[in-house]
Amino acid sequence: MQIQDHLFEMIPENWKTILLHTAIIDIEGQKPKGEMYFYYIPKGFLKRKPVNCYEIPALFDIDEEEYSRLITNLYNIIKLLRDSYRNYKNKVWSTIDIICQNDKFIVEYGFEDLIGSQYSPEERHIIWRYKNLDIDIDSLNRKERKVIDYFIKESNVSLPPKTEIVTTEIYERPAKAVVDYEKSLTLDEIIARDRELERQEEKRQKKIAKKKKKKQLDILDDENPENVISNQILK
Repeated sequence: MQIQDHLFEMIPENWKTILLHTAIIDIEGQKPKGEMYFYYIPKGFLKRKPVNCYEIPALFDIDEEEYSRLITNLYNIIKLLRDSYRNYKNKVWSTIDIICQNDKFIVEYGFEDLIGSQYSPEERHIIWRYKNLDIDIDSLNRKERKVIDYFIKESNVSLPPKTEIVTTEIYERPAKAVVDYEKSLTLDEIIARDRELERQEEKRQKKIAKKKKKKQLDILDDENPENVISNQILK
């Protein structure tokens, strides 16, 4: 399968599990909107943290543009799969989840109405990570915990979205990754990689906090017109 091959070739070290999620929203009169993310869990004796595919270039010193092209190609392949599914079954899915684990290639199609969803794309990502990456809720920030708390309450009172699951065997893994970096990491490299992941997460949290602070300042400016005038650069 083309998606399977592409996924395997994009991961530059031995892995235990791959998890991918793609959502595509059809909007009348516009191009479909999509979001995609995938993580893998490295193979090893120690418990390893999931690696976000978008962090791979920084962690393994891989050309960012080259890797971005691989991600775009993967997304385009998934769109072609969606078109084939539509033509074959005369219906269309809104999400696809792929799990590669224990020699199984599991595909789950979802048919949720994402346009009418009560969750934003960012919130759906938080929920997906919580459900699929075995994340401790105590490790989440206040906003993320609020989303998960609400999701858990809603899950207890509403029916789960309709899905369709297809499971096949993983036939083989490529001998060498496209990114030309296939190896098992040493303990020192594992520690360095995990520190880099923590650094990336801290950077992400600071970015969120900065946006929040700016939003609060904008609200204050709206409430106090004098502030707006004093903050303008006059020409």
